[in-house]
Amino acid sequence: MERLRQSDLQSLLAFVRECYAIRGPEPFESFIARLVAALARLIPAAHVTYNEMYPEKGESHNCVTSPELASPVAGRLWELHMNEHPVMVHALHTDGPCTLRISDFWSELQLHDSGLHNDFYRHYGIEDALCISIGCSLPRVIGAGWHDGRRFTERERTIADLARPHISRALQNARMISRLQDQLEMLQRGFDSLSAGVILCGPQGRVRFVSTQARHYLAEFFGATRQTDRRLPADLLLWVREQVSRLSSSDDAPPARSPLVCKKNQKRLVVRLLSQPGANLILMEEERALPDVHIAAILGLTVRESEVLNWIANGKTNHEIGVILGLHTATVKKHVEHIFTKLGVENRTAAATLVLAGNPHAPWN
Repeated sequence: MERLRQSDLQSLLAFVRECYAIRGPEPFESFIARLVAALARLIPAAHVTYNEMYPEKGESHNCVTSPELASPVAGRLWELHMNEHPVMVHALHTDGPCTLRISDFWSELQLHDSGLHNDFYRHYGIEDALCISIGCSLPRVIGAGWHDGRRFTERERTIADLARPHISRALQNARMISRLQDQLEMLQRGFDSLSAGVILCGPQGRVRFVSTQARHYLAEFFGATRQTDRRLPADLLLWVREQVSRLSSSDDAPPARSPLVCKKNQKRLVVRLLSQPGANLILMEEERALPDVHIAAILGLTVRESEVLNWIANGKTNHEIGVILGLHTATVKKHVEHIFTKLGVENRTAAATLVLAGNPHAPWN
C-alpha cells in the first residue's frame, strides 16, 4: 500500500465523518447525492458516480456529479456497455468488494478498441475510471467510481480502498434510516386517522413524538402553541410528574393511576398515562359531555347517575366507571340499576340509545 500524505489522511477523515453524519430524517436518495458530492471532494475527477446496476436486465440507476453524464442519453449508453466494463466483469466473477481501475485490466490501446470507449467514454473525455465495488449480490451490483481523462494513481486507489468499507457501512445505515422513516411516516398517518391523541415524551417533558390530534387537544385544552413539538405544557407536565412519582415511592402501596380530566365549555378531555423508565406515553381522548342539570332533572337522574350514564354511553364497564369516578364497582352497579329503572330500559345499550335519541339537543350529541 502506498504511503499517504498527511493531507490525504485529513481528507479521508473528513470523508468518513461525512459518511456517518446524522442529518435528521433523510430520504435514501438525498444521502446518495450527499455521498457522491463527498466522493468528489475526496478524489477530484471530471465525473463521480454512484450506480445500482442490474446486469441481467441491462438497467442501472445512477447518481452523478456532472450534468452531461446525468443525461438520459449517457444513462442509456452506460446501460448498453456496463457489462463490458472490466471492473464489472471482475466483480461478477469474484463476488466480492474491490477497488480497481480500468487501467489495471486494459492498456490504452485495448480501451480505445472497446465499444465502452468508442460509443460512450470518448464522448465525455474519459480515459480511465477508478471503481469501488461495494456489494455484488445478484441481481444487483452496487458501485461508485471516479472517471477522468487521466490515469488514476496508486495513491488514489489506496485512498478509495480505505474509504470503501466506510461507504458500505454508511449505505447500510442510510437504507435502515430511510426504512425507519417510511415506517414512522406510516405510523404518523395511522395516528392522525385516530380520534385519540398520542404523545411520547421523556421524563423531563421533552416531546419525542406528538400526533396531529394531540396537537389539537393541547392547543384547545391547555392553550399550547408552537412549543408543542418540544416540551409539554406546564400543567400537563406537572400532572405527569405527579403520576410517575407515585410509582417511585416504596413506602406504601401505590394508588390506582387516575386519568386527568380537562373540561372546556361542553367538552371534556380524558388524559391517560403509561410510563416506563425514561419514557412516558400520553393518550388523550375527547369524551362526550355530561348531560346538563336541566336534562338530568327531566330524566329524573341525580348528578352522579348522569355521570354514570355518560360513561355507559362511552362504552365503559362498571369497573372502569368506578376507577374514573372513584367509586366501588358495587356502587356503580347500584347506580346503573337505578338508571335502568328510571329510564324504563333493560340494558346499557338501550339506556344510551334512549337518551341520545330522545334528546337530540343534548350536549354530547
